[in-house]
Amino acid sequence: MATAFARALPCPMAPGPPRISAAAPAHVGQLAATGPAAVAAATAAAWHAPAGGWPAAALAGAAAAAAMRERRSARSRPPAARRAVGALAAAAGQDDAWHGLADWIAARGGKATAVGMATVGGIRGMVAVADVEEGESIIEVPLGATIELSGPSADPRDPGIPAMALLRRHREGGGDAALYHALVPSPGAPDLATMPDFFTDEELEMTQCPPVILKTRARQQLCASKAAEAGEAVEDVQWALCTVAQRSFTVLNPISGLTRLLLPGIDLFNHDADSPHKFRVKWQLADGFDGTFKIVAGAAIKKGDEIRICYGGSPYKADGCGGDCVGDFALTNEAFLQRYGFVDKSIGTTMVDGKWLVSEDAAAVREALAQTTVEADEALAQEGVSVAARTALEFRAHLKRALAAQRAADAAQRDPRAVAKTPAGIAIA
Repeated sequence: MATAFARALPCPMAPGPPRISAAAPAHVGQLAATGPAAVAAATAAAWHAPAGGWPAAALAGAAAAAAMRERRSARSRPPAARRAVGALAAAAGQDDAWHGLADWIAARGGKATAVGMATVGGIRGMVAVADVEEGESIIEVPLGATIELSGPSADPRDPGIPAMALLRRHREGGGDAALYHALVPSPGAPDLATMPDFFTDEELEMTQCPPVILKTRARQQLCASKAAEAGEAVEDVQWALCTVAQRSFTVLNPISGLTRLLLPGIDLFNHDADSPHKFRVKWQLADGFDGTFKIVAGAAIKKGDEIRICYGGSPYKADGCGGDCVGDFALTNEAFLQRYGFVDKSIGTTMVDGKWLVSEDAAAVREALAQTTVEADEALAQEGVSVAARTALEFRAHLKRALAAQRAADAAQRDPRAVAKTPAGIAIA
């Protein structure tokens, strides 16, 4: 059955076409807001919870008590020991939380035994805990283990609806999915510092990208409006909107229509534009309606290898997905920055950036990028600027390289005998 998926668009003003996409990046330090002991306690409490789940107050109480014990114990340790114990506790709490979530997924008919959570190169991600053959499922999440944020009756043009639903769930402790919520960065987490929604006006202007500036300001206005209506802090609504943009999928359910879902476990894989692994869905109509969301190995995986997936369509295919999905397309770095808060410097995404940047649609972007040089951007990034400013500088410098490379490639194509070399040092035959 042909089925379409769409990554939730961060822009509240214009919905995009459905696409199969992947999960949001899972950066190191995402448990900082709760603390390792608190997470471990909440994990243990939820792991042994009754069928209906522990009340949110009980989970919160267990977490608070554990955090207090951790603080009292930490005061008696010397600084170096505190840092070492903190790192070990974070790793242990993270590992316990993942195993608890994997069991939670399995109890609902899913499969997550082939992967585990680890910190690779300073970034939290997913690694294989056993060999996986090509064609085998890496992880399977059944419909019963998903989290619905908005149904068919919700206006798909308003991402504030699922954002407010997520914020309410967060306030209540995550319900029976508390183990999953423990692995999602909370409001104020440092992971969100690279999301444009949290940039100052000056930092936002530093992107030199009018579409990013306009869409981000539209989201900020939407968050301010939703916060005023609900009596919430604007920063908390921004957190919810960013989390929805990073992690949710709009699913074309063949029975109920468009539904916005979170897919626990699948959204913990990091991005790689060159990943061979595929995101798939299987709907089942026999013996009652059900569905399974899975990542299938596109190549053999060895135990201990980090597993990454491509967010959006492959940048190397004209239709973005090889013809086996509907509406999928490769993302530019404008989209990567707005949705996930990072810059993808892979060759494939650089090619996608270049094609966009030489188009008529990007005329305003080219004009803005011409204000400074790559060398000036890199020099400024070394001056001790904020994380947000450094992200903006990295983003605009990469766009300039992509534009120069595309112009050089176009020039070489017009003269087949020429070998062009861009100012950034990228040789293109």
